[in-house]
Parts: sequence; structure tokens; C-alpha cells
Amino acid sequence: MSFNLSEFLTEGLIESINNGLIPSDLATVYAGNYLVKSLITQAQVTQVSDAITAYKAAQAAASGSTTNSAAASGATSSAAE
Repeated sequence: MSFNLSEFLTEGLIESINNGLIPSDLATVYAGNYLVKSLITQAQVTQVSDAITAYKAAQAAASGSTTNSAAASGATSSAAE
């Protein structure tokens, strides 16, 4: 079994994004640098980009639901008074 550096780098970036270990902007820079050095392919850069988009969408949804919950509880509290 051989070690595949491009898969390792791609999976590492995606996992780091999903776990919030590195900002998405930095992951984009890393992916670009890996691509320029031919360490990963354009398809793998696209995978990283898709992971960033999904992470940002999940963060926005989580923020929206937190904001909506706070607004709803605030409205309930106001109505009770």
C-alpha cells in the first residue's frame, strides 16, 4: 500500500476546515499553493472549495437558528410581561 500525498493534503485541509482548525481563507491559500506546486489537482482544489462553501453554509444556518431562537424567546418573554 502506497502513501498518496495529494489525498492526504486534500483530506487534511477539508478536515481542518470542518473542525474549525483553520480559517477558510487560509485553506484557500494552502490549496492554491499545493496546486501551483502540483501537490494536488484542480479537482482536489474544487473539493476543498466545496467543503469551504458547505462549512460556511452550515455556520450561517447555525447562526440563523441561534438568532431566530433568541428572537423567539425574547418575543415570548415580552408577551408574558
